[in-house]
Amino acid sequence: MYGVPENLDLQFLHGADVIQVCLGLYQVQFIFHPDANISVEGEWILYAADGSELDRSRPSPRQEAFQLHRLLGQRVEKTTLSSPSWIALRFESGESLRIFDSSEYESFSIQPGNIVI
Repeated sequence: MYGVPENLDLQFLHGADVIQVCLGLYQVQFIFHPDANISVEGEWILYAADGSELDRSRPSPRQEAFQLHRLLGQRVEKTTLSSPSWIALRFESGESLRIFDSSEYESFSIQPGNIVI
């Protein structure tokens, strides 16, 4: 909807741990310690350390189980972005989560900061 801004600063996520992954019918939420969350209504892809695809958002109904539980307890090591299309979180395990601005509606939001993409 708004696109990923070129100057989006995600440094506050560096060192944050994934403590909860919430699956909803139209949204996935990633809760981080100490104090951040990302709510995704759009597309995402989870990659293994070797770059192969582990999981992705798909229209319902799904035929296979989500793999997002793999992120529980993982610490964010690095963040990258490709404006205006996506952000990515790389974890200490080497796995990475790419979240896309994939809709003419709200695709995802980040707290703190009331960042809406």
